[in-house]
Formats: sequence, C-alpha cells, structure tokens
Amino acid sequence: MADSKTLYLLDGTAQLYRAYFAVRGLTTSQGFPTNALFGFTSMLRKLIAEERPTHLAVTFDLPGKTFRHERYPEYKANRPPTPDDMKQQAPYAGKICAALGVPVLSLEGYEADDLIATYTRLAREAGYDVVIVSSDKDLLQLVAPGVTALNPSKDLRLDPEGVAKHFGVAPGSVLDVLALMGDSVDNIPGVPGVGEKTALSIVSVYGDLEAVLERAARFVALYDARDRLLAAIEAVEKVDAVEETASREISAAAAAVTAALETFVAHEPDAVWAERLQPVREALATDEMADVAARTGQPGKIVIRPLRPVKRELKALDKGSAKKSWYAIASNAEQARLSRELASLNDRAPVEPTVDELELGEMNREEALELFRFLEFTAQTAELEAGTNPVAAAKIHETHYATLLDVEKLREAVAECREAGACALTWVSGPGDPLRAEPIGLALAWGDGKAAYLPLGHNYLAAPPVLPDEELAEQLGALLSDGSVAKHAHDLKTLDHLLRRRGWPVEGWGLDTKLAAFVLHSGRSNYALGTLAEKYLGRTLEQRENLTGTGAKRRGFDEVEVEAATRYLAAGADAVFDLAAKLRAELEESELARLYDEMEAPLLPLLARMERYGIRVDVDRLAAMSEEMERRLATLTSEIHDEAGREFNVDSPKQLREVLFDELGLKPGRKTAKSKVASTDAQTLEELDHPIAGLLLEYRELSKLKSTYVDALPRLVHPDTGRVHTSYQPTGAATGRLSSNDPNLQNIPARTDDGRRIRSAFVPADGMLFLASDYSQVELRVLAHLTGDEALTTAFRAGEDIHRYTAAQVFGVVPDLVTDQMRTGAKAVNFGILYGMSEFRLAREQGMTRTEAKRFIQTYFERFHSVRDYIESVREQALRDGAVRTLFGRVRWFPQLRQRISRVAQEQALRAAVNTTIQGTAADLMKLAMLAVDRELSSAGSHARVLLQVHDELLLEVPEDALEETAATVRRAMETVHPLSVPLAVDQKTGHSWEEVT
Repeated sequence: MADSKTLYLLDGTAQLYRAYFAVRGLTTSQGFPTNALFGFTSMLRKLIAEERPTHLAVTFDLPGKTFRHERYPEYKANRPPTPDDMKQQAPYAGKICAALGVPVLSLEGYEADDLIATYTRLAREAGYDVVIVSSDKDLLQLVAPGVTALNPSKDLRLDPEGVAKHFGVAPGSVLDVLALMGDSVDNIPGVPGVGEKTALSIVSVYGDLEAVLERAARFVALYDARDRLLAAIEAVEKVDAVEETASREISAAAAAVTAALETFVAHEPDAVWAERLQPVREALATDEMADVAARTGQPGKIVIRPLRPVKRELKALDKGSAKKSWYAIASNAEQARLSRELASLNDRAPVEPTVDELELGEMNREEALELFRFLEFTAQTAELEAGTNPVAAAKIHETHYATLLDVEKLREAVAECREAGACALTWVSGPGDPLRAEPIGLALAWGDGKAAYLPLGHNYLAAPPVLPDEELAEQLGALLSDGSVAKHAHDLKTLDHLLRRRGWPVEGWGLDTKLAAFVLHSGRSNYALGTLAEKYLGRTLEQRENLTGTGAKRRGFDEVEVEAATRYLAAGADAVFDLAAKLRAELEESELARLYDEMEAPLLPLLARMERYGIRVDVDRLAAMSEEMERRLATLTSEIHDEAGREFNVDSPKQLREVLFDELGLKPGRKTAKSKVASTDAQTLEELDHPIAGLLLEYRELSKLKSTYVDALPRLVHPDTGRVHTSYQPTGAATGRLSSNDPNLQNIPARTDDGRRIRSAFVPADGMLFLASDYSQVELRVLAHLTGDEALTTAFRAGEDIHRYTAAQVFGVVPDLVTDQMRTGAKAVNFGILYGMSEFRLAREQGMTRTEAKRFIQTYFERFHSVRDYIESVREQALRDGAVRTLFGRVRWFPQLRQRISRVAQEQALRAAVNTTIQGTAADLMKLAMLAVDRELSSAGSHARVLLQVHDELLLEVPEDALEETAATVRRAMETVHPLSVPLAVDQKTGHSWEEVT
C-alpha cells in the first residue's frame, strides 16, 4: 500500500494512445470505438487496486500549440492526424477518471509532461514522494531521490539507479541523450545519423551536451589533421618512388610529413583515444623515422618503408561510424542545443490545484455505471450492478501459479484437472509452423486462479531439466488423451498439431475461445487472447515482447527464464479457463450456441486432419515451370523496355511513374493513399491507353504467380511427408468462409493458363485419384431459397440454365433466342446483385452505356421482384439492428451503420450486409457438407480423404478402385446436407492432377 505522502502522476495522453495501438477493433454493439478507453481504464483500475494511492492525478494534453511551438514551429509537425476513432474516445477518458474519483489536470499552452514535472517539484517541496506512471523515456529526466518512474505495461519501477541500469545513463543525462538522438514522434530534430545507441555511448563516456560538443570539435580537428598527415605521407610516397627525384624534393615532402605529424599529435583529444593512437606514436618513434630528411639523398624507397605502418594505423581510425557521428555532432551543435531545450520539461507551469488537493476521491457509482454501460465494459458493469467497486474488484482475482519441475507436482496438477473435469491450455513453441515446431512450454489451468507451467524446451545456462519422457507421457499424455476432461484453448487446432508431434494427441476438445469470440463478433480484426481478457475479464495480460524484447535485442522464448515464462503462460491459461465460461454463456444468450456446437466446433478436428495430411506437389514440374516463367519474364521486360524507349527497373514504382507519366506523357489516375503520388496499380494500368500497360499487367501477374507459388511451394514441402500443408483459418472471413494461408491455395487462379499449369503440379499419391465435387451456382440457389422468388425457384427446379433463363426474362424473348451476349450480361447481373453491383460497374464490364445498364438492372428487378424486396428488407434490418443473420443463424455485425459515416461508406456496408446473408449461408452449407462427407466416409471405412476446400469445391484423394462408390457418397452427402426450396446440385470431376479436375 502506498504511503500517505506519495503522489502518483499518470501520463494520461500517452497511456491512452498506447492502449489505442495495443488493442485494435473493440467497439460497442452500436459501433462506438472503445479499444483505447478499455485499455486505459483497465490500466487505471489495476494501478489503483495494486498501489492503493491516496493522492493521484492524471494529466492530459489539450489541443493547440504550446510554448515549444513558439521556439520551434516544426515541433510535432510530422505527426499524422489523430485517427477519427481516437478522437471519439478521447473526451471519455477524462469522464472515466472523474467517475472513479481521480483528479484530471490539463493546462492550455503546456503539455501533460510539463504538468507532471511541475507537480513533481511541488510535491517534493511539500514532502511527498512521487511516482510517475509512464513508459515514455523523456520523463526519466525527472527521476531523483524520492521520485520513481513506474512503467505499467512492464510492471517496472525505476529509481535513479534503475534508470542508469535500464536506460544506460543516469536521470541527469537523459536530456543530453535526447538532444543527440532527437524524437521522431515529436519532431525534435536531434543530430542527423545519431541514434539512441550512439547517443547513449557518447554521453556515458563524455558527459553532458556541452562537453560532447567540445569533444566533437576536438575530434573534427583531429580527423582534419589526420587527413593532412595522410596527404603528406602519400606525397612522400609519390616523390620517393622515383629514383631520380632530387633530394630537395624528398626533403620538402618529408618536412611536410613532420609538420603534419606534430599537428596531428597535438590534436589528440583525450585519454580515451590514447590507446588507439599508441600504434601511430610507435610507428613515428622508430629509428628509421628519427630523421627522415637526413636520408633523403639515398635512392630507392627508404622513406616509404617506415611510413607504411603509420599510414595503416591512420586509416584504421576510420573504422566504425565514429568519424561520421562526430562530424554530424560538430556541424549540428546548435540543433542539438535546440533539441535539448525542446526535450526539457518545464517544472514552473502556473498550476492551480495544490498537491494536497490531488487526493483520490470517492467513485461516483451512477456516473461510472452509465459510462460502463454505454461503453459496454462487461466486467466493470457487472461488478457495479452487483454492488462491487470495480476499482477494488481489479485485485479480487487471486492467482496461484506454480512451475512443474518435478514429477510429483505434475501429478498434482493433472489430478486437479481431472477433478475439475476441464482444463485450459496455453503454450509457446519454437520457430516454424505447428507441424514442425517444438513446444517450449505448456501451461494448464483448472479454475479459481490456479494454473501451472511445464517447461519443455528452455535453453539457457541455468534452465531446469525437462521431466523424463515416460513421466510426461504417463501423466500429461494420459490427461490430454482423456476425452472425459474438456480441454479449452485459444486455437485448439494449433494446440493439437503441436502436441501430437510429441505423441500427445488432444481428445475431449472443449471451447476454442478464439473461435467462440469470432462466432459472437465476426468481422472484428482482433481476437487476441489479451484483447478478450481485457474485454470479458477486465484483466491485462503481459505482452510476450516484455519477456523476449524487440528488435536487435530480441531473444527466443527458449532463452526466457522459467519463472517469467510461468507468470506469462499460467496467466494466459487462467484467462482461457475463465473466458471459456464467459463466452459459453454469451453464445447461449445470443442464440449462437447451436451454430458453434453443431458446425464450427466439429469442423475443427476435420480441418486439423486436412492440414496434417496435406497435398502432394510435383517439385520437378514446378522447377521446370519456374525456368520457363523466368524466360517469359525476361521477354516481357525487353518488350516493356522497347515500349518505354529505354531500360528501367520494371518492379520500381518510382521509375515506372517516370516512364509512364513523365516520359510517355500518359495521364495519371488516382494517387496513392500514403505518399500521395500517382498510382501505378492494376486499376490505373487497366485505364491507360498504351501497349505498355498490357505488358506491365501481364508481367506483374506472371511475376506474382512465380514468386507466390512456383518458387515458394517447393520450399514449403514438409521434409517428413513430402507434401504441402496449408492452414485453414475459420476466423478469417466475416461471412464465415474458410480462408487458407501458408500457402494460400484458394487464390491459385482456376481460369488462366498459368493458374491451371500451377494446379497441374498438385498430384495425388500413387494409386489414388483426385475427386473434385463443386456446388453448382450455390449462391444463386441460396438466393432463390431466401427470397422465395417464384421465377428463380421454377427455373432451378426445372434444371434450366439459370443465366439463359434470366436473359430470356429480362429481354422478353424465349430461351432459344437468347444470344451469348445476352446470357453474359444476365450472368453478370445474377452474380453482381450478390455484391451490390452498380449500373456504372455493369456498364464498364459489359461494354454498355450507363443508361442501358440502368435499364437492365431495373428490368431484372421487375421480373424478379422478390429479389428486390429481399434486398431491401436486409438493408432495413442492417440499418435497424446493425447486424444480419444467415439462414443458419450466423451473425455479422455492422457497427459502422450506427455511426455517422459517409454515404459511400454506408452503401458499402449495406452491400456487404446483403452479400453476407447469401454468401454466408453458402459458406455455412459448405461447412455442413464437409462434416457430412467426412461422417459418411468415416462410417463406410473409406480410405478417401478430404484434402482441400476451395470456394464451393471439395477436393478429395480417393483410391482408384473406390472412385465410383466414393463419388456417389460425396454427391449424396453434399446434395442432401440441408433441405432448400430448390435442389442443391454438385458437379464432379476426376483426374490425376488438380488441373484435370478444375
């Protein structure tokens, strides 16, 4: 508990921004962004609960300029505009503080850091200790006896000695380091080319900024003298190399060397360089150098020989970046002084509340409850409604974490899991995909804050030994294979891959918290465990980077101390266990439990088996294809250069812009979002009326296929299986469609020659064939079912060519009179309405005028009016509820429709809403079909395997002698998976490569 005479000062602006970037994608059901506020509130609650301060204030920046802008107008000039979703949240941070009884400080013309500096001074004068709560290095300048810095994200507390240890210099030198390195965030210039590492090194050796600048001037003089000495030596070499050279010329050159030597030695800057200059001194002190001029009459290279070691040592002084840094410092001395001034905090701000008045007050329960309900902070709202103080509750979750270093403790943990009937697992593994990586450690949790960590692969000097394999198999392996104990995890599929490699397959799959969160809130960009723990449990989990470091100092997790790994992974497992209960309850309340239990959860083991089995590729065929594509790329490059009139780097957007828009005079289209220069993307090239555009598009497509697939696939072949193993992400698309990555096999083109050739490299195992089963026009059949449109339903039931039928309806002719052009236009509209195709796009794609396209769409909706009515009803539902559902109950949220957004953004969201009900239902049908096919094949004892799911297609590997029977089984399972008002139809092909069945 904090002493009654301790003042806590929290850098609110910095913490709010840190929370904004740490957790992305959190919004209320109404679409209001909450990620920054949630992280900020969690941090504040944790601080109050753990530190129990009596005096606490949070400082915030105000909009507008400060005194630093007057001194340096470019101050913070390079900062990007505040994101809109951050602007919406910022005002609520102060309201949250006020509701929790926390004083808020802001002052026009001053930054939050200046207020912290001022109150630090005032508090010390009033006899208070001070704790500065921030992770920003510029506030370390305030640390002193009685003043500490607390980094809440790393739980790191620094006194003056701690600053010296962790930052590299004492608090009094922090400003000098900042003066040299600058601050890119605040646009403090510093010295060009001098980064943090160099600045710390220089300041730690030479002292404050003025001392560094004085040293820099001496170093520059030293280097200049060195350069003159080298020039003199080289002059002697040239003169002495000619035997007929007159002695007076040699004497003059040698005298120049002697004078330069004296100047150079006189500029030795300090003792630090004494050791480095010693070899030069020794070379100069040899007998042969004692009197160079006295020997100038002798022929040959007598003068050169003793100067060679001198020259070598002088050139060695250039090693490293020291010379460049010292010249930069010397030439930017005033800029460094300005930077120090800008980084210096003003501790004399005219503040009004006294230190004694910064007392932590009582929580305003009504205001807090209103705020938390509006922001949909689930845990905090529940605590308040239950009469619990959410600040005090932040400390209620007591934990009991252990490290399993002996067999007896492992037995106890396993017994606890069995008694609980469930456990949650988290893990960390080494590099590589889950099918190749080795586990480094595994954590188990069984409720009530109890969890344990089992080290399996730490690798540092004092790392404890791993328990014997037989004990691990007997205890852990037996638990994992016990289906009566539910195993919860945040990605069960990956966990199963990893542990199966150790011979511990996971049975009794419980709740996958990542998948459950996706089912509840599809469309979010972040389903990280830390994000969910913050939202549902009000807990802030430690970030992995806190243990491993980042950048050049990053280390592998196997080098992380077991004690730190225990804290990190046990907390994660503990959170997963509690999340499983929370998410299960929300699934039930949201009427999504059936979707999860009957579709999503059963699909996970099937996807895991598909991933493990993989698909065979012909590496030799790909190698030949790569060589052929390389030749084609070379030919295309030559043709592009011919059109351009010169050679240039085809892959360089900058050079391409110069060729297209400056030299060829083509009209640029839109600009890039970031750098605001003329775009050279595919859309721009398609609009250019020049032969070079088509060549560039062909080059890019071929280059992408070559690098993404032809060259990459052989490297992805697993050494043990000889097959490529893609990974399916059930949380990858908001519509519910599966996505594939590492490699993405769903994006290999099926209708281009090169795409088909790549598919030809995918081949079945010996004695097997590929069987492709593809739903025919499944989305249009779903549309017919959802809309109940009589015309569409009749056509599908009669087995009509739906596009020819549509064209006949729109153009008012009998099907036999429909031309290919009519059918193509009808097909474009049939599929286009699923994605909200506009008349402009239809006109562009079909070569119509906009008037013709508009009339075509109008006629379509007149003939199929139920489709129009359905689309309007979905749009109304999306606007009303902010969400839509598929036929099977899957929910997709559109929170932006509850916000003030542009008409364009609203239309985009509404088109996505309509598409979701159709495409999402089709995706659900495919998932059910996968389960049905797997179930039928398994019950029949078939050796056929489902290899891939691509769009509306299933690709199976089937024994040749079981092809006919398997094809019939698959067709029956897919076509009868769910009754619709129109029949589901499946097209099937067989072959010896993926290309043959495409």
